[in-house]
Amino acid sequence: MVRPKLEARTQHERPHVLIVTDDESLGTFLSEGLPLGGFWTSIISSGLQALEVFNLRQFDLIIIDGDLRTFGALEFLRRLRGKSTRDRGGRSRSGAPVVILGSESSRPTGAEVSELGVSAFLAPPVELDEVVRVLHGVFADWRAAHPNAVLADAAASRDF
Repeated sequence: MVRPKLEARTQHERPHVLIVTDDESLGTFLSEGLPLGGFWTSIISSGLQALEVFNLRQFDLIIIDGDLRTFGALEFLRRLRGKSTRDRGGRSRSGAPVVILGSESSRPTGAEVSELGVSAFLAPPVELDEVVRVLHGVFADWRAAHPNAVLADAAASRDF
């Protein structure tokens, strides 16, 4: 009897989320809560450090604190997407979907949303269930648009 080939079921994928925030309580809330919702998490407290990390590895989703103090969420996104006038490299570091979590004053305009690839915006206060629901929706949309993409952790563990 020939056994059928086993394939991973997409509903059991565990996306890796990069959390970029300099707010310790927000970082703790997300990094401890999101694994309960089916995500791996990494947290970085500086936009500059996060950009450097993208030289080494990729992530499946990115949550950015809209109120980052270093240079702001939108400038971080411009640099991440290779669209900043301040970034001499001018290359895109990641096409991963982005969720911004911040005050209404940090909400991107419609033009910024389409230019920088912002998938969702959440204004505090937020409940963990809402964040998890939004992230699963954003990831499902991204997955539907990129059905053959390899998840970041799977790509990082491949033998070359």
